[in-house]
Amino acid sequence: MGTWGYGPFENDGAGDLLAALRAGDPDIDDYLAHVSEEYLEADDAQAAVALAEVVAVAHGLRPAPPQLDGFDAAAYTESLTPAQRARILTTLERAIADSDTSELHELWAENGPEDLEAWRAPILNRLESLRALS
Repeated sequence: MGTWGYGPFENDGAGDLLAALRAGDPDIDDYLAHVSEEYLEADDAQAAVALAEVVAVAHGLRPAPPQLDGFDAAAYTESLTPAQRARILTTLERAIADSDTSELHELWAENGPEDLEAWRAPILNRLESLRALS
């Protein structure tokens, strides 16, 4: 297992995504390629969490964390198609749904209910805020 933390950018999947965004290669379809499959792999779930955070920052719903210093979240978010935005929300929903749907949920659940809820609660709040934008 790689780097893990409660924050949206405190894992390897988000780090890879941020590196691609900074390099100007932000094809989210590469990061969310397996959304339609039955079981959501941890890397895809981590990318969805990070992408949702970028969108939340762009809309002023969240303060920009240090990981986004120098990155124009608003310009990136404006470049997303409606289908890509919907895909981010759909993947985010699946990431936190349950362990039968999401490897990331399963990994957090292995740490116990307190850790699972500490990870899941802020993501659920972010999801609700982003849904309100639609």
